[in-house]
Amino acid sequence: MYTLDWGWSSSRSQPVLEAVVGALYYTAQYSIPWTVLTVILGPLVGVYSAANMYSWRDHAATGFAFFGYAIPNFFFGIILLLVFGVWLEVIPVVYNTDVAVFSVENAVQLTIPVFVLVTGSIGALMRVSRNESAEFQNSDFMKTAKAKGVSPLRAYAYHVMRPTLVPVSTTLVGQLLALFLGSSLLVEVVFGIPGLGRLTFEALLSQDTNLVLGTTLFFTFVAVVGNLIEDLVFTVLDPRISYDDR
Repeated sequence: MYTLDWGWSSSRSQPVLEAVVGALYYTAQYSIPWTVLTVILGPLVGVYSAANMYSWRDHAATGFAFFGYAIPNFFFGIILLLVFGVWLEVIPVVYNTDVAVFSVENAVQLTIPVFVLVTGSIGALMRVSRNESAEFQNSDFMKTAKAKGVSPLRAYAYHVMRPTLVPVSTTLVGQLLALFLGSSLLVEVVFGIPGLGRLTFEALLSQDTNLVLGTTLFFTFVAVVGNLIEDLVFTVLDPRISYDDR
């Protein structure tokens, strides 16, 4: 493992590490924007719903979030691909690997996969952030901030969003890892993206043991690093949390 000699892939006739790195190139193209959008939109939708609790805005935001959380990602992807790829013909049906990464063509063909994953991941984050921010917005320090004339945007950004992100970060890591390991595999198969999920799927079908172990090792590495980042983020979001004595 430390020498990066992970064996030979019999199904692809190349070293396992080379196959994983080649697939990671395509997985990163949609997983990075998906992660960034999820981290931004999930807590924001939850705080927005809590600020407008039981109004039509709250119901609309909650309905959108839980629709994406409830519908299977692979089924949602097939429906969107049928509508926008076959009927409207605004996106390519077959994923094109020859386009440049930072190009309009690549952005267009990755729009639907990113949208499917984002709608499937913000539901749980929205629920947690809505419940947590609903408690903080009626707290004493929020009443004090409002009495001092602090604007609602600044009050929610500094006094509600920040403490809300501490429990949300735990859900965030678990939710993203679950989608990255499971749903991304299905999305890549549906849209024909030659990423890590599809590579793992094909390795399982061909019973390529070395390649299955290599992709599983990478997913495990991502999980460990994600949990480490989560623990470090705790100390940034809440200064009361410290690991100095450990």
